[in-house]
Amino acid sequence: MLRDALESVRRQSARAAIAEVIVSENCSNAESKSVCGEFADLPIVYLYQEPSAFLHLKVILERVRSPLVAILHDDDWWECHHLANGLSHLRLHPDASAYWTTSFFVYDKRSWIIGCWNISVWMVAGFPALTDLAKLDAKKAALACVCNAPAHYSTLIARTDVLVESYNEVLRTKSPLDSDRMLFLALVKRGPALVNLVPQVFIRRHAAQEQEKFSSTASTEHMETTTRSVLAICRELGLDVAQEFNRLYDECPVPEFRDRLIEAFDPRVLNELRRQNALPFKLLHSPTRKAKWLLQQACPPFLWRGARELRRIAGK
Repeated sequence: MLRDALESVRRQSARAAIAEVIVSENCSNAESKSVCGEFADLPIVYLYQEPSAFLHLKVILERVRSPLVAILHDDDWWECHHLANGLSHLRLHPDASAYWTTSFFVYDKRSWIIGCWNISVWMVAGFPALTDLAKLDAKKAALACVCNAPAHYSTLIARTDVLVESYNEVLRTKSPLDSDRMLFLALVKRGPALVNLVPQVFIRRHAAQEQEKFSSTASTEHMETTTRSVLAICRELGLDVAQEFNRLYDECPVPEFRDRLIEAFDPRVLNELRRQNALPFKLLHSPTRKAKWLLQQACPPFLWRGARELRRIAGK
């Protein structure tokens, strides 16, 4: 997978702007060094670290000397104009802390696209045209983070000093999962977030991912902890979360999409939203959702558990 990631770096139209490519081995697999040897035309700096979920990125950032830094996980890859687009937008918006893009989910480079990660940003930005760049202030970013992480780490291009400061803030939460939501909000404290609504990065799903090591219960608990923090930020900003999403439901310019807006919410955040009376009524109780709820009540719980297990196995 590292080979695919580095090949996407090599293909960048803004390749001349790359000062160095820091490849950091964090899983005790020395074969990654030989893969790097296949890319002698890239300015690669190879680091070998002891496995650490918390300090891996911190050690990398301490080595960065450029004013801007982009992140790419070894199992993902960039579209060829990703860096060029990010550099251009950050020049045009000097007040922005970072540039992110939406992304496609895939199982492999030869698979079909299984999903598109852009619905929450599109919604909170006020349903702009896909050709527009979404610029999220603190309130819009907080609403997007209620749903899920607005964007993946592998899509991030940030101002280095701002990212270091923001990531150190995230480290203090000591959360091994769902830190991308908190990083998004930490960065927005220091300047608006730019988000490209047209996916520029491919995120690979596979069984060996770090997040797959967490049980369903543990991952839900981590997500709920982060959701409580996000809702607290929303209250500080004077946001009534349920009211805001109900308003966005009414304003959706494509009525046929209204029943789809609930898909912006990760299922693992819904219980916490219910507990805090922050669930948007209209999104949850649209006719389609109500029919699904009635069907769930009519079926024995073991059938739903079996269906979830089958989907999990099929995904792997």
